[in-house]
Amino acid sequence: MNKRMVVIGVVILVIGVALIIGGAIGALGSISIKTTFTQPHPGEYVSAEIVLNTTSNLAVASPAATGGVVSAQNLTQVNSTNINTYAVPYNATAVGTEVYKSLSGDYYYVAFASAQPNTKIVATPQGSRVLLFAALLLLGVVLAIVGIIVAVVGAVKKTRPPMTGQP
Repeated sequence: MNKRMVVIGVVILVIGVALIIGGAIGALGSISIKTTFTQPHPGEYVSAEIVLNTTSNLAVASPAATGGVVSAQNLTQVNSTNINTYAVPYNATAVGTEVYKSLSGDYYYVAFASAQPNTKIVATPQGSRVLLFAALLLLGVVLAIVGIIVAVVGAVKKTRPPMTGQP
């Protein structure tokens, strides 16, 4: 066993795991999740403000049958009959989730229903900060794999006997 190589591998592995943890915490910290609604009028439910300062993606899980994402400036004009006029169109749907891309500004999710909706709103910023966390995650995974390989090779590799001065 080559102890030096094993130690180097373990150190690389530890650095990789630290980068994975840092990248994951940073990425999760940049995600905004909203699940509570206020009821300004009977049957009208409004989410907390969704502030999207950078170009962002927004996912609305379990959207209400009558509801949608509305810009803050249009909030006071929305009612159950004109919600489709003011709602921002979604870009895609996936497994009961509406996906909105490239939004920037202040928005609310407005739902019209007889009971509190179980809608979940997830905002994920797309910008240099998210790319930094993704890069940290990727680098961490690469270093962890390299660390494991170096440690295993070091554990399997036999040490050479010291060279003697004899020909």
